[in-house]
Amino acid sequence: MLTGVVVIPFALAAAVLAGWRAAGRGRSAFVVASSVLFVLYLGWVVAATLFPLPVRAPVAELEAAGRGGVSVELVPLAGIRDVLTHGSPSVRAWILGGNVLTLVPFGFLLPFTAPRLATWRRMAVAALLFPLGIELAQLAVSLALGYSYRVTEIDDVLLNFVGVLLGFAVHLVARRFVTEPREGAGDPVGN
Repeated sequence: MLTGVVVIPFALAAAVLAGWRAAGRGRSAFVVASSVLFVLYLGWVVAATLFPLPVRAPVAELEAAGRGGVSVELVPLAGIRDVLTHGSPSVRAWILGGNVLTLVPFGFLLPFTAPRLATWRRMAVAALLFPLGIELAQLAVSLALGYSYRVTEIDDVLLNFVGVLLGFAVHLVARRFVTEPREGAGDPVGN
């Protein structure tokens, strides 16, 4: 089993570089800290969504456990409906709430680190592309392994999308308390 711990040194190095770059551009201490936190958060997302990698799991064992082949769910809301219908309250909270809350920090921190993305339209695009990238990476790993170590679901993309936009809404409120010149930032309601 290859665990997400392997991500830590890369995330730490990237976070230091992001902070150094933001400080070198004369950004405020808040934005420097946001840049560092954002990169550390991205490292956590990679560790949480792509790891552990079962690099030595025998395919016969997985097939016997019903995990042979690659599992892809492309019917929107099918998984959500199944969880709401058959899941216990704790399962509902974990799967639905977890998928939303996991990407709230993305929507909150990204506009501080990349102000030009601080519009609803641009954040909606990021809110679609980032979770789609996560699901495609999970699918690619499953295909490379020859079995589904994670289920690739369109519902995860939808719930993550909501989380990013929720984080951006919180960002817009928090931004009022941060005094930082916002070069390249558009009107949050416009383009």
